[in-house]
Amino acid sequence: MSSTDKQTALANQLQIDVPKEKVRAHLQVLGVFFHLLDTVAATSNPENVEATVDEFFQRSTYRLQVWLEQIINIDGEEDPETKPLQDHELPPLDVALALHSYMLSPLRYFEDSELRSPQLKRMQEYPLANILNAIDPASQAYDELKSLAAAQFWQSTTQLKFDAIDSMSNDATRVIECPSCGTAASVPWAGAHGFASPDFEYVCAQCGLVVTHDLLRAGKFLKALARAKNDAGFCLPNTAILVRGEVDVSRCAAIVAAVWECLQDDQGALPSLKDLAAAAASAGSSTMTFIANKLSTADALRPESLPILLRAFEHSYPFTQDVVVALHHQRPFINKVFNEGWSAPQTDVPSDADLDDAYALYADFLDRVIHIQRREPGWQDDLIWHTHQLLLQTYRAFIVGYLHVYLDHLPKGEDANAFRPHYDNVANPKAVAVWVETTDTPALETKKLFVPTDPLSCQDGVAAQAFLTNEFVAPIFANN
Repeated sequence: MSSTDKQTALANQLQIDVPKEKVRAHLQVLGVFFHLLDTVAATSNPENVEATVDEFFQRSTYRLQVWLEQIINIDGEEDPETKPLQDHELPPLDVALALHSYMLSPLRYFEDSELRSPQLKRMQEYPLANILNAIDPASQAYDELKSLAAAQFWQSTTQLKFDAIDSMSNDATRVIECPSCGTAASVPWAGAHGFASPDFEYVCAQCGLVVTHDLLRAGKFLKALARAKNDAGFCLPNTAILVRGEVDVSRCAAIVAAVWECLQDDQGALPSLKDLAAAAASAGSSTMTFIANKLSTADALRPESLPILLRAFEHSYPFTQDVVVALHHQRPFINKVFNEGWSAPQTDVPSDADLDDAYALYADFLDRVIHIQRREPGWQDDLIWHTHQLLLQTYRAFIVGYLHVYLDHLPKGEDANAFRPHYDNVANPKAVAVWVETTDTPALETKKLFVPTDPLSCQDGVAAQAFLTNEFVAPIFANN
């Protein structure tokens, strides 16, 4: 039997529960996204396309935050996941793009929906049908009449333009809360010190703090830590989902206590953000690097777990996943699928046979994860894998049932032992590989708390080795 025949037989055996009509709908939406990004590039200065796209992704992520906080209604809903999106809740296309990238980190999306943002439960499946029903096939954008209710509700509620391209041209500012005193202010997107710039800063009119990206991230960390200290149902990001996808908050308090002990002052209270920033400046480091260095002294935390614990604070948006990074990662894939003709409008591809081949490749990819014979997924099996992840509950049930782990999906270049270069002095970049890539149980036995993470994650380009026995998993997550 040829390798292709074996892959096809495996796909038939697995009965992967991703309907072809969902894949085709996903392709249509990817075609819309390609057109949107192509328009962004076409309307930018030819010498500044990448910077414009990056600003667009930052704006899209902010608008995703606004959509969840101001548009998605969960008031009075005991079971939000059972309520479908209403016509007026249709996301702007750039928000739909950001939500798509966010959901392609299913473990983090799941953790956020369970513990931090109940609005996400309204999207237990990506709203392909809602989006496509409002699309004008000729323009590959929203039909004005079909999206009228959503546009009117969005603009009256948020005071922002509904159309993403119009928003780039007309919405010059975004709202930010001072991470020290909480005072809201409108800050510009553009300019040398605008929010889209790495050198962003503004002076808070209330408390005088010079707010930067670093202080927004540090403020997000302190706020999350304080809430986790006082709310037993709230955990620090990347600490509550076990390897099989169960929510377990039992260790969260111990992790929070260990982190708190490292940072507390003589009275047992957290230092203020201003005090932390001043101490970091005296040490010649950023505030987040200063916090990371402090945490590296914790007796109860393994140093190699710190990058996982702090990863969610490498950006200031209220998501565990860095959606801006995820958007950048998805852009080449969106281009690839379009250039292959699969998401271009009014084409005859892919055929059913083409999709059968893609399913077979996906089945082979999953089989190799089980047998620790990893390979880089191609764009065809990536397409099926991505579509599977957009069916969040279906994916979780299938993947845990087949692999016995909740296989995550990370942007390329982000893995369990690569955080950011300026944290390399805190955590050995190869340390996490010790427990991901060995079955040497004694190396895992420790009295130190280990921050749960995604040890059995896969990313485009790298499939992490999967060890599926309880004997291997238990020491990682033991609270001993």
